[in-house]
Amino acid sequence: MKLNMPKKYLILYALMSALGVSAFIMFGHHLSMMLEDIIMEGAAPGVDGLMWVALFFLLYALMSALYKVVGARVANSRVEALAGRVVSTIDDQTRKHSESMLNAIFVHLEKYRPFEKVFIPTVIQTMVKLTVIIAAMFLIHRNAAFIMLFTAPFVPLYYVLVGLRTKDESEAQAAQFDELGTLFLNLIRGKNTVRHTGAEDTVIGKLKQYNERYVKETMHILKYAFQSTLMLEFITILGIGLIALEVGLQIIIFDGITFYAAFFTLLLAPEFYNALKVLGIEFHNGKLSQGHLERIEEWLATDSAREDYRTFGASSDSVALEGVSLGYGEDMLLEDVDMALPKTGFVAITGPSGIGKSTFIHMLLGLHRPERGTVALSDEDVGYISDEVYFSDTTIHDYVSDGEYEEQEVVHILNQLGLMDSLDNLEKGIHTPIVNHNIPLSGGEIVRLKIARVLIRRPSIILMDEPTEFLDATTEALIMEHLAEIKQEAAIVAVVHRRKLLNIADRHYTFSNRQITLAKGAS
Repeated sequence: MKLNMPKKYLILYALMSALGVSAFIMFGHHLSMMLEDIIMEGAAPGVDGLMWVALFFLLYALMSALYKVVGARVANSRVEALAGRVVSTIDDQTRKHSESMLNAIFVHLEKYRPFEKVFIPTVIQTMVKLTVIIAAMFLIHRNAAFIMLFTAPFVPLYYVLVGLRTKDESEAQAAQFDELGTLFLNLIRGKNTVRHTGAEDTVIGKLKQYNERYVKETMHILKYAFQSTLMLEFITILGIGLIALEVGLQIIIFDGITFYAAFFTLLLAPEFYNALKVLGIEFHNGKLSQGHLERIEEWLATDSAREDYRTFGASSDSVALEGVSLGYGEDMLLEDVDMALPKTGFVAITGPSGIGKSTFIHMLLGLHRPERGTVALSDEDVGYISDEVYFSDTTIHDYVSDGEYEEQEVVHILNQLGLMDSLDNLEKGIHTPIVNHNIPLSGGEIVRLKIARVLIRRPSIILMDEPTEFLDATTEALIMEHLAEIKQEAAIVAVVHRRKLLNIADRHYTFSNRQITLAKGAS
């Protein structure tokens, strides 16, 4: 199995493992000598002997604890780097695949972490430990060393065979989890659409089907785990038993071994076979974890291969659709729609809940690929305002400016939206930190803050999904006044529920019967 670990970490693990097992062997050496003097010679334990035993035991315990700490830190840093690769791919093009992204980050990454944190350190530590113990046993008791060499290969051989099958099962389980999680999250996100299209029975049936398949794959893996544990215990007991029998025969019948060598051998034998047992268990777990890594890499490879289905700059209109069909398989939201929107002006879109208005906006954003047809935009500079925008750990200033605008420009746009009075009352003003999505503003003020982030850029196309849904009448009037100014130089396409926004609309489209049509009386 490929460890996929930089050499510097492999060398560090090997050196620490060698130091730890050497400390254990020295502990066993001094303990065996001290016990031989006590039992065979009848001498009292010496202070020097006790000190050496205690010193090497403490060193062994210290190295074991330190090894775990170092392994955990290295693993966490590498998993965080892998998570960074996943997060770096998140942009406007990947939101439509957010379920797979969430599974990659929150499920597969965490299930892969034991591979870095436990499996790789265990493999290296075990290989070093087995090598050093075998070398020591050839100096202490050659017969026991040969028994170890004869029985040890049965564990890795068995686990290679079982692990290969486990890897296949784990990949199937990970795939089933992705399908189940994706379907469930899509159901939550698009519950209105599912209800509107009458697809409840279909979705429930698919959830049940994926759940049954996931449980089946999980039970297969548990079966292999049980069989593997049983075989491990058998091989371990057999190996230790053979060595104990050989040592007993040497002591009782052949008189060919000293007490020192016999005790030392029986001390090292369990350590040797326990290391093999741990390696076997972790080999099984490592294969499970590796299956999750492959799901992450598959997601990253798929994401990097995606292409934007939209074209830019070729259209004289801000938005141009030709033969666009949008939907989910047989449940279409739009069919063969042709549409052209001017480069400036306010376009309002209305229609029943769940009919596909938000999905239409997501399509324009590049978040939802249409089944067929072409989507052309006049410019790549597209702003998006929605209540689905989330705050990262930042400050109000950095959130609005996005690192591109000076403080006076940020203050200007916030002042235009009537936010500076509230922000001036905060201890740190516009530099107030936003932590864990917690921001000390009201719902309407948060909406205006999100609008400020887009309007400060002055994009040529602005897409809005319910932009004034949570605003009071006064604030809504303020936003409408600002939008009325912006629409003179930009195209604004907004899904609206509140009818007041229609007062500033230059065009009003409605969704019905899988079409987008101009509302009666609209220009």
